[in-house]
Amino acid sequence: MRKTTLVVLLFFLIKAALPQQTFFTHIQDGNIHTPFDMLIMPDGNILTCSFYRSDDKSWSSIWELDQAGEIIDEWTFKNTSIEFFRTACMLEVDNQIFLFGGGQKSNQGNVEKFVSMRKFDLQLNELDNFCFHLNGMIHDGLFPRRVAYRDSSFHIFTTVVYGVEHYFTAAYFKVSSGGGLLHSAFLPPSSGEIPWPYDFCLFPGSDNLFTLNLDGTGNCGQLGVFIEFDTAMNIVSQFPLNNGSMPDYSILRDSDTTFFAIYNSIDYWPLVEFCPTVEKIDLDGNVINQFVYLSPEDSSSNVAYRNALDTFPDGNLLLCATKNIDFYPGVQQEPTQIMFFKLTPDLDLIWQKFLFGDDGNYRVWSAKVHPDGGIVVSGTFSPTPPQNGAMEIFFMKTDSIGLLTGIDENEQQIKTTEAILYPNPARGFVNIEFSQLYQKATFQLMDIVGKLVLQKQLTANHQSINISGIPAGTYVYRIFNKDGLDE
Repeated sequence: MRKTTLVVLLFFLIKAALPQQTFFTHIQDGNIHTPFDMLIMPDGNILTCSFYRSDDKSWSSIWELDQAGEIIDEWTFKNTSIEFFRTACMLEVDNQIFLFGGGQKSNQGNVEKFVSMRKFDLQLNELDNFCFHLNGMIHDGLFPRRVAYRDSSFHIFTTVVYGVEHYFTAAYFKVSSGGGLLHSAFLPPSSGEIPWPYDFCLFPGSDNLFTLNLDGTGNCGQLGVFIEFDTAMNIVSQFPLNNGSMPDYSILRDSDTTFFAIYNSIDYWPLVEFCPTVEKIDLDGNVINQFVYLSPEDSSSNVAYRNALDTFPDGNLLLCATKNIDFYPGVQQEPTQIMFFKLTPDLDLIWQKFLFGDDGNYRVWSAKVHPDGGIVVSGTFSPTPPQNGAMEIFFMKTDSIGLLTGIDENEQQIKTTEAILYPNPARGFVNIEFSQLYQKATFQLMDIVGKLVLQKQLTANHQSINISGIPAGTYVYRIFNKDGLDE
């Protein structure tokens, strides 16, 4: 018995010492993808759902990836002139997958628009599908923004589009896992409010919906607004977000009285730039703590479109954003970078990483922490400058500090660093950026035989260096400090 225990213990020690498995998977299909949601299964496999199109055709799909990044299963629904489905959210409940989206059916000239719920087994075989209509309001479409499961019911926060001007409002559906509609309600247009729903969460002891929205009226003085709805969609309380808050918005409950609001704040000087922002806020609207990534001049950044904040096993937070967006949402001419931030629950920065590829525009849609502590990302890729309208989907899993390990260097599209230098190749000047964790660094430039040709002290996280006096050639750079930065 003693020997058996020793062997088992040794097995788990060896397993714990092994590096987390990482991967980068890119589906090269030439289509335009919107990967709305991502789900990590109890066995560690990863599901991503996407609505995508090419020319006049469109589909919705679920892909299942194993922990090596291999696609092991797929479900696809092709839209027709009779039936349309646009995927939005996924949940796993009692070993079944529930997929939510906006649905539409044509029947003898009548067009029905509804919230759709499709149920699958773990092999992605579709078992059933359900339609939930919004009665009492003429509308042009419904689209679920976020779904939560509590007390054996699904709670669905939904955008409603209506009217010739395509106004929008918020709706709420409560349905059972068996497909029964338990309750529905909407904020009527007569309220004078025009909230465009983005995200919501539930708090213990309350049936109310705690939501983040875009305020279409501008009455609150900011585009981003927090609204607490009761189940009849009456507004219980509301207050604006800060800092010129811009989409995309998401919310994560922190405690029984506080939540994290994630959005893009605006820096107006010298140019309008988006800056990824997280705030810890109480239910009275008081900002307790704040973290802002200050984008460099002429370089906007955007929080991940759907899931930008998650929690590590140690209780700290993962924030994910896309950096160097030329124009939101315009045509991207230059490569982007993905950014990971590890933050304490009080929003102090622990580390910051840049993940980049030299070949194009990587946009993050969802970032979640894997049960093994690694970081899983789904997003879209297009070359820069763009060759066509395609935004192909990619999946990535790093270890817990943002590194891709065990991947052949010749096949590795994404690299991780605490400091970046661009453009590369360069002419006249280079831009240098390093983690906001550090206050200063040293920049060195050496020729290929190791001779130092330039050294500069960096006293800001974003800095431009004039290299016009250096002969054209190939050089090696180093960015370092005594606090641990060394790239």
